[in-house]
Amino acid sequence: MARGGSRYGAGRPGWHVKAEHCLKLDVRDLARRKLLAGGSFIWSWTKTESGERSGSISIGSFVGSLRLNYTLDGTPMQQTVMLDRTGCNYGGTRPWFRCPRCQQRVGVLFLRSGFLCRHCGRVAYGSQADDAIGRGWRRQSKIERRLGANWARPKGMHHATHERLLDGIFDCEEHRDMALAGYMVQHGLINW
Repeated sequence: MARGGSRYGAGRPGWHVKAEHCLKLDVRDLARRKLLAGGSFIWSWTKTESGERSGSISIGSFVGSLRLNYTLDGTPMQQTVMLDRTGCNYGGTRPWFRCPRCQQRVGVLFLRSGFLCRHCGRVAYGSQADDAIGRGWRRQSKIERRLGANWARPKGMHHATHERLLDGIFDCEEHRDMALAGYMVQHGLINW
């Protein structure tokens, strides 16, 4: 079966909702706070930039399931999410959600038309939509987080590690420049 091309429905869709823009429930957060043991509680989300509340949900915890009560576009919704547990190598168990649509074991559910796994909700990560220049910026910012202000060597970092990280930043800049030059040549913006 052929893929891609210019026919109707061919190739990958041009845009997906990004995980960074969705409200999500992470079973690890709930387990870490011991909220899966039973009872009811309110879970709320806040915007990281402003600190204001962006949503909340009432959750009832039962043996093997969660009852979610929330409002979606002004409509009150009620949803039951089954829980699953797997054994760990050194004892204990690890909790998982069962996606309400596909019944796959997942750690995170995203709010779309109800709480669904990433695949059923057609949610993509921001890094999946990056082009070569975006990947370069993402890689460079990851390296810069390990360095001090103005790329200074933090206390305790080996000089060889600092040099390797600086070389990584210069490589990112070079790759971005090459990608930009290739784009400009391809679209006839410059003659090379």
